[in-house]
Amino acid sequence: MNFNSWAFVLFFVVVYAATAPLRRYSTLHKWLLLLASWYFYASWNWQFLGLILFSTVFDWWIGLHFARTTHRRRLIVFSVIANLGVLAFFKYTNFLIASANGVAAASGAGWSLTPLDILLPVGISFYTFQSMSYTIDVYRGTLLPRRSLLDYALFIAFFPQLVAGPIVRASEFFEELDHPKHLPHKELAYALILIAFGFVKKVVFADSLAAAADPVWDDLAAAQPGAVLLAIYAFAFQIYFDFSGYTDIAIGIALLLGFRFPPNFNYPYVATSLQEFWRRWHMTLSRWLRDYLYISLGGNRLGPTRTQVNLMLTMLLGGLWHGASWNFVIWGGIHGLWLALERSLLARIPGWQSEFVGMRLLRWAVTFHLVCFAWIFFRAPDLASSLVVLEKLGSLALAGSVPGPLAALASALLLFTLMHWIGARISLKQRLGEAPLLVHGAATLACLLLLVLFTPQYSAPFIYFQF
Repeated sequence: MNFNSWAFVLFFVVVYAATAPLRRYSTLHKWLLLLASWYFYASWNWQFLGLILFSTVFDWWIGLHFARTTHRRRLIVFSVIANLGVLAFFKYTNFLIASANGVAAASGAGWSLTPLDILLPVGISFYTFQSMSYTIDVYRGTLLPRRSLLDYALFIAFFPQLVAGPIVRASEFFEELDHPKHLPHKELAYALILIAFGFVKKVVFADSLAAAADPVWDDLAAAQPGAVLLAIYAFAFQIYFDFSGYTDIAIGIALLLGFRFPPNFNYPYVATSLQEFWRRWHMTLSRWLRDYLYISLGGNRLGPTRTQVNLMLTMLLGGLWHGASWNFVIWGGIHGLWLALERSLLARIPGWQSEFVGMRLLRWAVTFHLVCFAWIFFRAPDLASSLVVLEKLGSLALAGSVPGPLAALASALLLFTLMHWIGARISLKQRLGEAPLLVHGAATLACLLLLVLFTPQYSAPFIYFQF
């Protein structure tokens, strides 16, 4: 059940109508939200509902038993291994089999393993990380264990963020659950704006970019070098509009249901360093990797060399979290290597950190193009296709003129870049949140008009649903 489907619109209207009058009756309200969330998840594949139920009960039990045992370290190790083991089985088994078969073929061995018929459960990466953050926080003593299984089950399964985030921490979710607040009309109107913005980002911008760029990615061998270059930039904005659009919808829906979620995007393509980029891109995943992986590895407490190693390991594993492919490992490795270089080599270059406008523009250009270069490995279906892209880029000097449709795409990309900078400069979302109701209504109507006039026939699924 995709957010951009009429089935979901009907589903949400029914859920909102059923739960809105019941917020005073917390238990009934929770049960209705939980049953709706389980129905939402089962609509993808009801067989995997048992998996999310197992994960829920298992980590809830783990959290309660931290206070009843002297072997807390063993218990958290058991929890982490079990959670990652389930994730690894569904997500990485066939990747490991394919890698083993590749090594065997290269070495001349006369054997190969047969891939398993495994279907990846939707959202498993997101709710596994969310569940792990709870048990780790309880183990560290920064969060009390939740005694109510109903509360914990709702935290794991809450449908707005179940499939693709944002990755909400238990402390944030339970704070909203335990202290329901009356939402003023202005906040409800802002929620509608977020949802409308999200649909425009996804349907008008992301899907239009996908319609222009997907044919190039689907036939890289026949594509002209200039077309490949524009397809890379197009994907950079497509994935931003696609994922931030989904997040806007999720945050808006959660707000209508009474839950305030943390932001997940903050105009990442205005970043002047890769470190700043990750403070603006998929912010809830970034802080998860920082707090539960990077810091656990030692962070920056063990000297410069170990810091760089920890950065590289964090980003390699972050890349692998996105998908079972060497391309994702390379994507994470590019980010990890540059983050390490920013902390060591670039920091020593005289004037590199200057706030002079020219130097800021240079840092922005380097960061933006590095991110776009890394997107090649994120978007290309396999390593061989990535190498074809690099080969095309190497022959750009021999490319001829850009055809008319691609010239239009190039103009659109420049416009998106300008919109990105203006939105960040004026803090558009913050200003809309503080604006009067009349402005909210006008902005929502403008979004609806854009949807009516510019919705393309081509519709692509949300990119992060595959993770």
